Amino acid sequence: MDSKKNSKDTDGGKPKFSEKISNYYDNVKSRLLGNDLTGRRQTYQENSFGAETSLTGFKRDHAELHLKPVNVDLCRPQNRQAHHTAEYEAPNLIIRRGQPFDITIDFNRNYIKGQDSISLKFITGTRPSQSRGSVISVVQGDKLQEGHWGFELSKVHDKSVTLRVSSPCDAIVGRYELFIDTTHQKNEAPVKYRHKNPDDIFLLFNPWQKDDAVYVSSETDRKEYVQAETGRIWLGSQEKSYPRPWNFGQFDYVCLIAAVSILDRSEITDRARANPALVVRAICRGVNYTEGAEGVIQASWSGKYDDGEAPYSWTSSPSILEEYIKTRKGVKYGQCWTMAAVTTTLLRTLGIASRCVTCYKSAHDSDYSGAINMHWSHDLKPRTELDDGIWNFHVWNEAWFSRSDLPPGYDGWQALDPTPLDCSEGVVTCGPAPVKAILQGDLHIGFDSKYLFAELNGGSVYWQVDIHGDMEAFMEGGSVGGAVCTKSVGTASKEDIAASYKHSEGSKEAKEVLEKAGKLCSRKTPVISQSSKRDVEFKANGGMDKGGDIKLTLQVQNVGSEGRIVDVYLGAFSSFYTGLTSAELKKVVSSLVLEPKKVDSVVLELKCSEFIGQKLTDSNVTSYIMAKVRETGQRFAHVQSYCLDHPHLEIKTDSKVILGKNVTAVIKLKNTLSVPLTNGVMSVDGPGVVKESSVKLKKQVEPGEEIREAVSLTTRRAGVNEVIVTFNCQQVCNVAAATELEIVKS
Repeated sequence: MDSKKNSKDTDGGKPKFSEKISNYYDNVKSRLLGNDLTGRRQTYQENSFGAETSLTGFKRDHAELHLKPVNVDLCRPQNRQAHHTAEYEAPNLIIRRGQPFDITIDFNRNYIKGQDSISLKFITGTRPSQSRGSVISVVQGDKLQEGHWGFELSKVHDKSVTLRVSSPCDAIVGRYELFIDTTHQKNEAPVKYRHKNPDDIFLLFNPWQKDDAVYVSSETDRKEYVQAETGRIWLGSQEKSYPRPWNFGQFDYVCLIAAVSILDRSEITDRARANPALVVRAICRGVNYTEGAEGVIQASWSGKYDDGEAPYSWTSSPSILEEYIKTRKGVKYGQCWTMAAVTTTLLRTLGIASRCVTCYKSAHDSDYSGAINMHWSHDLKPRTELDDGIWNFHVWNEAWFSRSDLPPGYDGWQALDPTPLDCSEGVVTCGPAPVKAILQGDLHIGFDSKYLFAELNGGSVYWQVDIHGDMEAFMEGGSVGGAVCTKSVGTASKEDIAASYKHSEGSKEAKEVLEKAGKLCSRKTPVISQSSKRDVEFKANGGMDKGGDIKLTLQVQNVGSEGRIVDVYLGAFSSFYTGLTSAELKKVVSSLVLEPKKVDSVVLELKCSEFIGQKLTDSNVTSYIMAKVRETGQRFAHVQSYCLDHPHLEIKTDSKVILGKNVTAVIKLKNTLSVPLTNGVMSVDGPGVVKESSVKLKKQVEPGEEIREAVSLTTRRAGVNEVIVTFNCQQVCNVAAATELEIVKS
């Protein structure tokens, strides 16, 4: 906002809007910087440079000689347009490093070449000083030098001077204050004056600048991974995946304030904020709420969210960040995909290309030291309390930047995981690890690469536990990291990126990588016990239909020449997508007598109406099957998870609407399940619109029934983007749809 329109005398009048913005930022930072540092380091002092300005000894006499700024125009409209920051809602000057920008200064008198000189000081950080590189003195040169702080006089007209200012491509990212120093000298001691500009300046990473570490060469990729305010996060299972639309909203005012404030709280040094690897790790840790580090989101998979918001009820990152800043506490509640979404928002806000990545059948082994183990009792029932975790899906992030801190060859996408699962290398923070290092098994590279490699590689082993607690490994359960995907560029479809993380299973390259990684991690795998004869064949079939009913079949065939008795257990459990079970829903226990060459089967049928009331809203159903041949000891086991098909949801609006006008969104929901949908809630959100409060359905939606709801939205920012609707009820959650809306100024 130009100072011409907002200036006031320092001794009276209403405060400027920019001052209110600055005060809000300071209040937010004081909320977030709650650590008592007494005795550990020098106490935090806000703007120590600014406090010293009254002690600089600038002459107060010869006032008529002072070259005194009376108006400073930061040329925000043209600078922000050139720096690709026009969409940010904050009214401040927001620029990107390594790219010139203009400042026009109106002085109290004519500028006299040869007698008057101008210098700028940009101040950033928690304890700004020149020794720390956070007080930057910028002086005039004949022409701008790329990669350095400096300015040239691009235009001088009487009292008005326009400066063309440059910053280096490795400048510190964050909030800056600007001081303008002038010196007049003519045959006597210099006469100095210092002016503090009241408007804060935000300097961001620059993915458009080829010498910036975060440079993205493709304009299409920049639009997708830096500028797109909405996207898709893939949930569900490998067999039945579905996209969850999300409003990243990185240009909302609260997102910029939150991103800079989280960096302030992270305690990384001011100079470290120039390094995207350190900034990304700090943001990753800042999103993660633990007892020792009160981050943005508290994670929970309990199914009980009465003291907060259920993870699936959130539709946007700005809502979560606003709640965090308001309460100064970890927001209740989130899960891996909400935490990855907020991380994407914060990184895009700062100018780092980022995306959410989903890995199906993701294992959790903090150091790739052993197999993922699952257990059955002596009577064939699953012992899930002993199992290691294999998640139906797990969502983490990728950020794009070069790695000058690592040997050559590791530039590009870097993986990071903000979700608090297990400690990795002693801290609950993960990444950024080069995706190329994960692909190649270069786990010595650090940055929690072992943790991420373990999520994608290795295999599961099935154990049977006898009545004395002794265990025997009897079967390999298959590999983990079944699929890796993200939103494709420019469309709402899914892109398979598994090849960037791991070689095709069974290939020569895959075997070599696993062998190398195993040596680096001292990996140990158990010996599988083999039965004397394996003359019985097993085949598990079935699953969940569109109505939610389940039918599971274990087919057993005796291919040998002797009769066999086979004991079988089939069970269905309510389970979370993390692989943990909560309750047994139904079981079938049987013993099959099989003559040579005969086939028989055991069937478990479970109607949706039978289990839906026992299942938590955000849980799934997992089947456990085990069979054992009495005569030979041959064993078979199978585990499979199922998630409900979503009801059909649509949202429609006018394709174009005028800024400031209301638009009506019509939502259509059809219940495709075989049970009624109760306690339904619809929520609408999206960049550029003000949402109406969530709509609670007045009645349950019967099987096959279709309903419509109308929601009024107020537009607040021009542009083309998506409006997102979510539907959650007692039976199913994360039902979502989106439509494109163009908001025009006239």
